[in-house]
Amino acid sequence: MNYPEKYTCEKMTNHKVQLVTLTLENADFLYSIYTNTALTMNFDDPFLKNETPLAFTKRIISTCECIFTIRPSEKPNLMIGDCALHHWNRHNKEIFIGGSLFPMYWGQGYMQAAFELLIKIAKQHFDVATISGQTKIANTKAIRLAEKMGFVRYGVDGQEIILKKEI
Repeated sequence: MNYPEKYTCEKMTNHKVQLVTLTLENADFLYSIYTNTALTMNFDDPFLKNETPLAFTKRIISTCECIFTIRPSEKPNLMIGDCALHHWNRHNKEIFIGGSLFPMYWGQGYMQAAFELLIKIAKQHFDVATISGQTKIANTKAIRLAEKMGFVRYGVDGQEIILKKEI
């Protein structure tokens, strides 16, 4: 199988969300997610010293196989979060999934719909057998969502939990 270095799809849609490839033009948006005080408890400080929104976005894009903004299908110009596939291990046929959503959109099915699209991409374009996710143990909402989607608890690493799903 010929593997893509990066997945190139500008837009994917389902009943709930539209995923649009995150670009450097979205730098202020991405930075605003990762500086949102309600979200910062869910991850370690992601910024390098004196890192600008543009430099942060360039670095994040470079570490992901694909990264998208999440937009409600009924409001495709409104960016409410981000989601990505990253840390692809071709040999083990595994890839990590992750994302963040502004708190006012929690509990409305947006992240589940976004992850459903990402899982399709992982199957079709990266030929993976396992999707993994990692979050803080205290992030009970994310853990609940992952388990609802069929992920199982795989292990704990300090304050982080790793969940996996065979696809």
